[in-house]
Amino acid sequence: MCITKNELEKKIEELRSLKALKEETENELKALENEVIFYMKEHNLTEEITNNAKVTYKSQSRTTLDRKKLEEDLGESLKPYEKVTFFSVLRIK
Repeated sequence: MCITKNELEKKIEELRSLKALKEETENELKALENEVIFYMKEHNLTEEITNNAKVTYKSQSRTTLDRKKLEEDLGESLKPYEKVTFFSVLRIK
């Protein structure tokens, strides 16, 4: 597929426009989520069932490894366990 420089510029403008729309939509989603969270907290609920949804708002945990601490304790011995991946990145300024 070969496109002209003019077509490329149009694609870039379309990308920028869609990214702006995406950001606006994400902000609206976050605002709505915050309203739902406020409702759950205000009513001291961890679960609510409506006519068309089941909403839960609960604490959860995640365990991660502290890389800096491991390196302090084990030094460079983490190198054999590192995995490097390569990928391409598109940036438009």
